[in-house]
Amino acid sequence: MKRAFKFIIIYVAVAAAIFALVIGINYSAFDTLFENSESMAEGSEYIENTYSLKDLSRFIGEHPEYISITSYNVNNPDSGIFYNEETPRSLGATSNLLLLMEYERQVKAGLLNPDQLISLNDIKTFALPEISENNHQKIIDAFESGDVPLDEAVKAMIENSDLVVADYLWFLLGEKNIRAMADSLNIPASALAVPFSGLYITINPSLSDTASLSGMELPRIFDAAIDNALQLRNDPEFNKRVKQQFEDDRLSLTFMQERDALSYFPQASTKFMADLMFRLYNDQVFSPLISQNVKKKLRWPMGSEPIARSFKDYGAIYDNRMGLLAGLDFGTSVYDDHTSVQAVFFDRLPVAFWVHMSANHMQEDYQQRLIWDPALYGTTQKDISKANHE
Repeated sequence: MKRAFKFIIIYVAVAAAIFALVIGINYSAFDTLFENSESMAEGSEYIENTYSLKDLSRFIGEHPEYISITSYNVNNPDSGIFYNEETPRSLGATSNLLLLMEYERQVKAGLLNPDQLISLNDIKTFALPEISENNHQKIIDAFESGDVPLDEAVKAMIENSDLVVADYLWFLLGEKNIRAMADSLNIPASALAVPFSGLYITINPSLSDTASLSGMELPRIFDAAIDNALQLRNDPEFNKRVKQQFEDDRLSLTFMQERDALSYFPQASTKFMADLMFRLYNDQVFSPLISQNVKKKLRWPMGSEPIARSFKDYGAIYDNRMGLLAGLDFGTSVYDDHTSVQAVFFDRLPVAFWVHMSANHMQEDYQQRLIWDPALYGTTQKDISKANHE
């Protein structure tokens, strides 16, 4: 009897230790998953039949509500893939391309010194717990000294879709200059680059009156986001309160609500963004030198062996956040030497299907292969044509 009792005590102790190690330490993550059990099932019926890019192409044809594509040869811009190309889609961090353009303009004008050292402590003012933390951690790991050359921070922003650096750069460039840049490039008002920290505060029901956002025009939402980001930068007490709230309960939204809140983020059509890439590729953004400097930073993927194997030249900016997979790119195929510009946006995807695509890097793979793989390009054209006919 004593031996059995001793065994039970040991079993319970071991079980408690395992619970503490596996569940207790990661309680927040388990709690988040439990609260989002319905979200994590949304769109799961699509997963089994979309493990190949050919299957993904069929999904694209069957579900136009989620996808917009513009892809064309720079030598024949009137012929290509144009699918929901005029539908406004959430830009996510691909809007950082606009900040990069203004940054290079100011560097060329002598307004900014690319070698200027900036402090990671100043940048982290805009860091919100649980929001794209892994993306920002890469620049922290790379610059342990705490000081980062401005140009290196901008490169990291593009390569890692770093929202924190983007917000720091936004204020460094200046709202007035960003709005003037948008006007000069005919950027639609709905696509104005705004601080991400301010946007996330604005859509957080624990910090803002989110009920008032429904029906509000995007420029007014952007004004609120700018005001919130400004207060985050200038008011230490507000900064502390906001970060504590995100630490305790993140966005106070389910995954589905977070996905739906993308409707309050900057938006543009893939046609407009692909045409902007076309102008950039042809050195028509501000000046040839500025265009070339922008393209140089977008070429970060060329350091990858698979990219270098399939492309003579390739530049891109991507984003991946709840419900959104987006990319802008230009590339020259090694196989037939043609060059394409593209904008591909999977927007407001069902949560489980987004997790599936995100985990398998399907959007980036699909977008890159649209340029160098004529079979996938043809399959996509066929599936889109079939969908349009039906």
